[in-house]
Amino acid sequence: MTPEPVEPPPRPGRGVLKRGAIAAVFITLLTAGAVSAVGLLQIDEVQGAFEAAQVRNGGAIKLKEITPAEAGKPQTIMILGTDERLGADKTLTEDARSDTIILARLNADQDAISLMSIPRDLKVKIPGYAIPDKINAAFSNGGANLTAKTVKRLLSRPGRPFKINHVVQVSFTGFRRMVDFLGCSFIDVDRRYYNARGGVGGYATINIKPGYQRICGKDALDYVRYRHTDNDLIRGARQQDFVRQLLRQPGVRKRLNFSNKLKLARIAGRYTRTDKALGSKKQIFTLLKLGLAVADQPVQQVPFGDGRLGDDGSYLTAPDSAIHASVDQFMHPRTEVTSRKAAKPEPTSRRKRRIRRRTARGWQNTAGMQNAKSAGETQAISVARRLDFPFYYPSLLPATGRYVNTLPRTYTIKAAGKRHDAYRAVVDLGVDSFGEFLGVQGTTWRNPPILQGPHDTIRVDKRKLQVFYDGKKVRLVAWRTKRGVYWIANSLQRTQPYSRMVATARSLTRVGAR
Repeated sequence: MTPEPVEPPPRPGRGVLKRGAIAAVFITLLTAGAVSAVGLLQIDEVQGAFEAAQVRNGGAIKLKEITPAEAGKPQTIMILGTDERLGADKTLTEDARSDTIILARLNADQDAISLMSIPRDLKVKIPGYAIPDKINAAFSNGGANLTAKTVKRLLSRPGRPFKINHVVQVSFTGFRRMVDFLGCSFIDVDRRYYNARGGVGGYATINIKPGYQRICGKDALDYVRYRHTDNDLIRGARQQDFVRQLLRQPGVRKRLNFSNKLKLARIAGRYTRTDKALGSKKQIFTLLKLGLAVADQPVQQVPFGDGRLGDDGSYLTAPDSAIHASVDQFMHPRTEVTSRKAAKPEPTSRRKRRIRRRTARGWQNTAGMQNAKSAGETQAISVARRLDFPFYYPSLLPATGRYVNTLPRTYTIKAAGKRHDAYRAVVDLGVDSFGEFLGVQGTTWRNPPILQGPHDTIRVDKRKLQVFYDGKKVRLVAWRTKRGVYWIANSLQRTQPYSRMVATARSLTRVGAR
């Protein structure tokens, strides 16, 4: 998919994007690894470009609810995705609303940058209001300041106040231009996203097929804003996943040299408002110093509510214990293992023992799995002749899983001037896992960005499987052959445990094999 030329962004209608994926752009500026000592000396020019563009939006936001941070110390940033009309759309005057609250935690002493979305329909007590309401009502009632105050009250506990160091309020009008400017992103799309009914009374139109593919501004906008058949938790997981994948694109870092930072600062300033403290050179240096320290950290998604959210029909609810567990994980992300690229090599004996332990508790445990050989063969036989590399299908699947279509998708991935064959089969995980899909991907592209830096390599029988984690949950399991690479992608909320993911990947079978 070729990125479209940069042009003045179209005026959005009332359905303008209300999602938080633009947080990726802000965090990219901090973690791109392109901020050198020379760049720090030139911060005046970047700051000036950002502020000049931001003036047209009303300038910085005056906030009482933020806590200044010391240079290099951990910081928590709250990103508000609103439909406030900024830039070209400021002539529209209806009250702004916020449907997205994303918290980003940067800590040089932790193993990961953590992201956590607070569901917009969460039932909370809003300071100054007697009746509990959805948390997104805080913005309508009192803007960014009341939202920050509400979030702090929600996430604090006796003796452990929750602090917010900066606030970024985003209009999504410029999202398409920013993604295109950064060179688009390869995204592992979990399923088909389709809606042809647009206009008054309908949802935004979208047509994105499943599979690993390059997504540019318009499609990225459609993808992160999609709300037709999702619930709030799945949308939040998809947005965080988009952020994680965008931040780890090699091309993104290459594009963020100093001259490009100036251009991006102008775009961001046109469609973003920040707390007044970020207009201070001292605070910008403080944040940039921290950005340098966390530049190579992975991004970890933290599911809000610790898997214990309730639904009373109008609101989402969460017990205090579940909220506290989410805050603990957000503040202190616990990753399964450090990336092998960054980790020190283990002694051979220790590495072998760990591989044996993982094998022993891994794929042999097939509880909750079903024999899916017949359904897999149907998938394979129908398309194998269309591909120039072997088609492998899993002969084991989670017990509730069913293939979405009889025919998997076969397509071509274009990257760096080359074309790579690919296929994607999609497994719906069932009613009990609403909106959750398992992906079966194969491609001749040997080194896609998604498979960079595996966290673990395990031996199961004669196969070496690469395991990628999101915190302590498995994100995907990959297997390489001489002619292609294959992976099993977990659902957006990482619902499938380690044993099932390994068992599914281990069962990958070629057509005709017994």
